[in-house]
Amino acid sequence: MFSYEHLTSFCATVEEGSYSQAARKLGKDRTTIREQIKALEDSYAIELFDIQGKKAIASPAGLAIYKQAKLLVKNSEKLNLRMMNNYQQPITQLDIFHDIIVPNSLILLVEEFITNAFPHIKIHWLHRNRDQALASLVEGKHQLAIMQNKPSNETQFPIGFLNLGTHSFSAYCNPTHPITQLSNLSLYDLQLEKQYISENHYNTMPEIFAVSTDLRLVSNNDVLLKLVRHDGWALMSKGLAQPYIDNKELIEIKIKELSNDLQIGISFFYPLTLELNDEIQQLTTFLRQYAQQYLN
Repeated sequence: MFSYEHLTSFCATVEEGSYSQAARKLGKDRTTIREQIKALEDSYAIELFDIQGKKAIASPAGLAIYKQAKLLVKNSEKLNLRMMNNYQQPITQLDIFHDIIVPNSLILLVEEFITNAFPHIKIHWLHRNRDQALASLVEGKHQLAIMQNKPSNETQFPIGFLNLGTHSFSAYCNPTHPITQLSNLSLYDLQLEKQYISENHYNTMPEIFAVSTDLRLVSNNDVLLKLVRHDGWALMSKGLAQPYIDNKELIEIKIKELSNDLQIGISFFYPLTLELNDEIQQLTTFLRQYAQQYLN
């Protein structure tokens, strides 16, 4: 019968292509990895790898079982995290990671909800990029994240998530910018103009947010807003831009290739160790109600 260690060694070797790299990934000795795989091969009388020098190339039999083995490894990790919930200490502090996409109104409502429902919990709002935040959720304890979703990547981390919906995005610039004089503005026109882009957006979905050949990465919302009110243009959430629209410091750019606003998804992420926690369950319910009322 195989064990969790057998499967993790097997999956790591398939992914890394060598025993040495798999050992480095798992923090084990190369000999240990080889012994775990040899035990699997002997138990089921199959050959899982074709050894070519220092490389370990998965055999047809190895490739045939890889996906199911990977699923078992992930489910075992999730089960372990859920069982660890029994050892959780009471929550007195929460670090909530967020990115530029999260509406300020949502941050305020979450702050008010937690303060009123759980006055003993201190909240820290920390700006992070998506991958950094999700990795921290796996490694940390009392940490959550509300940020841009990317369904193709969400299962890479053993965490729970709730898809809240989508938030409207559009392009903006200074009302006196020359592109506002173009009657039929196209993406090609925007490619020729300076674009300020959030570092979060560039790192997460550059295929959507990076348009111009003259990109200027900005990691801070306030700095981005200051710059785009002076020169260039930027893609940002309608909620973030609205106060500056009202003050006539920004104007929305209508692009002929887009019939509607760009819709970007937002998700709530949490460690599986907190999945059954009462505070987290109540917060999840609150966020679900918010999403049904305010998001698309």
